[in-house]
Amino acid sequence: MSTVPLPCILQKLGLLEECLRDCDRAISVSPNYAKAWYRRGMVNASFRNYSSSIHDLEVALSMEVTSSGKSNIEQELKLILQKHQNVNEVGTASSNCINADMPHTEQQPKVILECTSTPNKGRGMSSPNDISPASLIHAEDPLAVIIMKSCRDTHCHYCFSEAPADVVVCPSCTIPIYCSNRCQEKAIGQMSCNQNTHLESNNNVVDIAKLSVTSTKSKTPDSKQIAEHRHECGGACWAAVLPADIVLAGRIMAQYIEKQLLVGKRSTISGPNLDLVHHYDQDSSASKFESHIYATVLFLCLQSYYKSGVSWAEDSLSQLVLLICQIKVNSIAIVHMKSMDGVKALTKGFSGFSGDVMCSVEQVRVAQAIYMSGSFFNHSCRPNIHAYFHSRTLILRSTEYIKAGSPIELSYGPQVGEMDLPERQKSLRENYYFSCGCSSCSVLSLSDLVMNSFCCPQSNCLGAVSELIHHRHKENFVHVSIGESHVCTLSLPDVSKFDEDIVKVGKLFFKSDTMFNIDPGFCMSCRSQLDLSSAVAMSDRATSKINRLKELPSLDNVPEVLIAEALQSLERIEKLRHPYSKTLAQSHDTIAEAFAKVGDQEQARKHCEASIKILEKLYHPRHIIIAHELIKLVSIELSMGDGASAAAAFARADAIFSLYYGPDVERILPYVDVLRRTVSERSIDSC
Repeated sequence: MSTVPLPCILQKLGLLEECLRDCDRAISVSPNYAKAWYRRGMVNASFRNYSSSIHDLEVALSMEVTSSGKSNIEQELKLILQKHQNVNEVGTASSNCINADMPHTEQQPKVILECTSTPNKGRGMSSPNDISPASLIHAEDPLAVIIMKSCRDTHCHYCFSEAPADVVVCPSCTIPIYCSNRCQEKAIGQMSCNQNTHLESNNNVVDIAKLSVTSTKSKTPDSKQIAEHRHECGGACWAAVLPADIVLAGRIMAQYIEKQLLVGKRSTISGPNLDLVHHYDQDSSASKFESHIYATVLFLCLQSYYKSGVSWAEDSLSQLVLLICQIKVNSIAIVHMKSMDGVKALTKGFSGFSGDVMCSVEQVRVAQAIYMSGSFFNHSCRPNIHAYFHSRTLILRSTEYIKAGSPIELSYGPQVGEMDLPERQKSLRENYYFSCGCSSCSVLSLSDLVMNSFCCPQSNCLGAVSELIHHRHKENFVHVSIGESHVCTLSLPDVSKFDEDIVKVGKLFFKSDTMFNIDPGFCMSCRSQLDLSSAVAMSDRATSKINRLKELPSLDNVPEVLIAEALQSLERIEKLRHPYSKTLAQSHDTIAEAFAKVGDQEQARKHCEASIKILEKLYHPRHIIIAHELIKLVSIELSMGDGASAAAAFARADAIFSLYYGPDVERILPYVDVLRRTVSERSIDSC
């Protein structure tokens, strides 16, 4: 029986970085292995590294012994030579913004961006031109980046992909792990760390300059990256102890110092002048004290590495404090998508779907980074652009039509549908020191009314009962508060542009003939009263029993009594919580997963569909969350053998993914291509 080489499988799955890594290893073990050279050449072509691709294919051609193999390589080489010539003719060389060995499927974004300023939000970004949905807005490599502590043992410290079993470590301190020699060289330079960790004070200025030049010479000619780990290596290994944002400040400072030395500036070092906001004046005394302590420790660590090779200015310590404060406000979490068990089961084969599994993915916060241009984009709780990452590159893409001159805004975390209004405001005040005034935080919305609400006691009323206090302030405004603390004043929406559900949920808000108060525990539509404390307690107990399904190590042999108890708890929640509440959606989703794993796919589909219908009310039908939920539904319907329904659900999900990721869908979510082929095969079989 013949076997398929692993790099070939990885390439077909769209795991190009992993394929390249394994090709490198195959060539290092067996330099005369023609297939490895050929496969690496094809992957480099996908990365648009045409020079490297041509070299690899020429080597493969010289080693190939079969006539059919030579013919195949010659054809591929001819096509790639044409592509390389076309690229050179139109002048689309790799940019400083996007690393050359990253497989971007588009050229540089054509959207023109302008930095503007508004009285309410200060500096922000807009465009003088209209922007169509799914347009590439911006792509940028970070000024500096650091892996999160939670991922140090599981992910590559340079590209942040999941680390293989045979990792590459730093040759000196052995603390960072890398997925390949390529990533190791980018992080520490081609010279080993033990050659440059300890510098003698009598000549370290010259040595540092030489080492800095060496570190920029990597296998990628266009790389401008200064080795980021070298100054942390050896000694007390301080980078493994200090918090991520402090290490990030150290990397920015070291990068600044080495750039000064590269251009021959040996004058007194103060600190980088980053044009980023900070909120030092608004920090608490404890937070300020902590920043000063960490700045002192970091200053001593940098002094220990550079020794007398650098003269420090009097304000160097205060500059470090300022830098730490800027990082706290402006750093962006790099998030990668992690496939769960269902997706892994699906990707084991190319043409089949077996087992009772429900495909799902989760976001993993793998690193923290500073993006200079990316920091200029303002926040909105209903953003019009989506941020995602390839390795360490930030990519921004429009998710709706953006009119010329309108703000281009991303989410700093809180979004409508994910958190209600008070939670969003609290999160933004605590982390970014501002109260959000976006359209979703200034206009009454269905999601904020129903997300954490309870049912009206009257069975025929769709009104919501909330812990919020809503007070009619003026004819077209609503005053919203929790207890005694004011949150904000909301405008009433133009009902003609909204779903009629918002009127049914809060009918009293739209009556202009009288002034009134809506107190906690009273229906927003008919003013019926509910015992709120009792409802909260019963809902929490029922939710806790359903969540016990998540705590089980396996649902393969789950007792029937536990499923029955979860269904009874769901009935209680349906009687207590509003039909559009997030608690109800999450309960349906948990039970759908349980049924999928015990093999009752009909029940799994029923509850998965119920969860999706609620989430469409809380978010919107084309939100990325809906796409991920639809993938769960697709996997259930495939297990049922319902190819037609699976194809319809997948088409909806695929359209949303294309909106948020453009042509990068299969690179960010490699399982999508496998799932597409599986759905296509099953839909043909069911015809």
